[in-house]
Amino acid sequence: MTWTQFGRPSGLYIDGNDVMYSADSESSNAGSMSNMGFSRGIRIGSVHDGLITAFIPDPQWRLGVRGTTAAEGVTADALGNVYGAEVGPRMLRKHVRVR
Repeated sequence: MTWTQFGRPSGLYIDGNDVMYSADSESSNAGSMSNMGFSRGIRIGSVHDGLITAFIPDPQWRLGVRGTTAAEGVTADALGNVYGAEVGPRMLRKHVRVR
């Protein structure tokens, strides 16, 4: 089985509840040939059926920018907060769960 709905992953993390986090820093919907139709960001979904349940967009996405600004690596904590390792800004960004 091949799943393409998780974008072009550069980092994956699966938690103890079989939730998969996929960091996609390479896709671009800005007209480049890099995985057209997908946006850079972190996709969250089920390991069992591949259903995407959440998406965290690239926080610095700008039309026409091709450089890597989104997370290259990803993990999450027990509270559901997601952490993206961002190469461009050289930082670890925390995304706080609100629901």
